[in-house]
Amino acid sequence: MRLLAFILLLTSSNLISQEIKKVDSERSSISYTGKHFLHKWSAVNKNISGLIQIEDESISNIGIVAKVSDFKSGNSSLDSNSFRVLDALQFPNVIFKSTSVSKEKEQILIEGVMNFHGIEKDFKILAEVIKLDGVTKLFGKFSVSLTEFLVERPSLLTRKIDDKINLEFDLYFN
Repeated sequence: MRLLAFILLLTSSNLISQEIKKVDSERSSISYTGKHFLHKWSAVNKNISGLIQIEDESISNIGIVAKVSDFKSGNSSLDSNSFRVLDALQFPNVIFKSTSVSKEKEQILIEGVMNFHGIEKDFKILAEVIKLDGVTKLFGKFSVSLTEFLVERPSLLTRKIDDKINLEFDLYFN
């Protein structure tokens, strides 16, 4: 959490005149799904840390941190294999920090950098925003390529899992 606060402090010129909201970890989640020709799997992380900065009623900055070890599939064997394949001891966190946030029709376009498996990649993510009773909800979907993050894809029956992993986020900020 301190890392996120530090990131926002460095990227903001004047936090005093802006509103900062923290992720509600009781309600927020990030999930992923992957595929192999024999089966699909998914895991969810309900222990998210993050902040958004709101300036003039619009989101101007976002920072999110999720621990790799907090993604749970309901299958301890799958979770253990994922932990090993993703080198979670060496790279324990997935971090996303925005570089710009802009309105795109009824959505927002979040441009930023994701740090995963020790590699930083630029991303553009479309997200829906709902504001109600002081809570800002941010949700959307995007995909990542495991090979772009130098993750060695495991194989089963001599066929590797699909390279593309689909992520969904459902984040509440108070």
